[in-house]
Amino acid sequence: MTSRSAPPLASPLLDPEALARLARFELRVQAVVEGTLSGLHKSPHRGQSVEFAEHKEYAPGDDVKAIDWRVFGRFDRYYVKEFEAETNLRAHLLLDRSASMGFQTAPLSKLEYASVLAASLGYLLLRQGDAVGLAPFGEAVTRPVAPRAGGVHLGNLLAALESLKARGRTRLGAALAQVAELARRRSLVVVLSDLLEGGDRGWLEALGRLRSRRHQVVVLHVLDPAERDFPYEGLRLFEDPEAGARVLSDARVVAAAYREELARFLEEVRRRCRQVGVSYHRAYTDEPPGEVLLELLGGARAGGSMRPSASAVGAGIR
Repeated sequence: MTSRSAPPLASPLLDPEALARLARFELRVQAVVEGTLSGLHKSPHRGQSVEFAEHKEYAPGDDVKAIDWRVFGRFDRYYVKEFEAETNLRAHLLLDRSASMGFQTAPLSKLEYASVLAASLGYLLLRQGDAVGLAPFGEAVTRPVAPRAGGVHLGNLLAALESLKARGRTRLGAALAQVAELARRRSLVVVLSDLLEGGDRGWLEALGRLRSRRHQVVVLHVLDPAERDFPYEGLRLFEDPEAGARVLSDARVVAAAYREELARFLEEVRRRCRQVGVSYHRAYTDEPPGEVLLELLGGARAGGSMRPSASAVGAGIR
């Protein structure tokens, strides 16, 4: 493995302390991915590489230098070694910038918090030589940043993230369809969103279609603690930031129904993601972003083991 220097930390979106804790972890993906550069991730294409894949029986035209003579000594038959080319990962960070992401009762709004997570993931991926792109979306993906590798590209990602404003409606299904067109190779697609799109659940089917194309898909469900706890009392005016609808209600009267509906929604999303093989993680904006990333990378916040990059290839996003 070749060493790479880390890209510079030059943005308030990056938490140096959290990144220092994460530096010993490699973001690895279980799915086999395609790529063109030598990196840390497996490719389905066979070729000379450092990682042995399997034996196959010798056939005319095979390189005689690849014959495994130890196997010949055991079985008296000629077998050649095949190797898996190690390639880089292409990652698409799909970030919700709709109006509901501007909601804030914690130190950071949902959009700011999601941007911190996206910046940190981008840093980690670029640090290990992968290509990272950004696809901000509301009703559609706007001004996407194409996947690129290299430390210089981090500045492009950070500039794009810092320019985002929470505006407009959410159309996650349409955004996922656009990313499916952008991600022609098998890739990692990370969705960072509050998933608040009225009664429309079409985006759940869109997630399944991405998985059917053998993309690795991760959903980071970003919510404000007030959306979790509903800490309101008395007569309150509630407003939908995207549709503009307003409702005057007694918070104590609607609290139970709200919590019941929220629990139903969260369980449906978790269950449907699991059904189609999408990795689902929930993050509240009053939680340290570093802890959320550690869980995403196989950390111990939810009781799982923390496995460093020197461990088996299976470590990483699950």
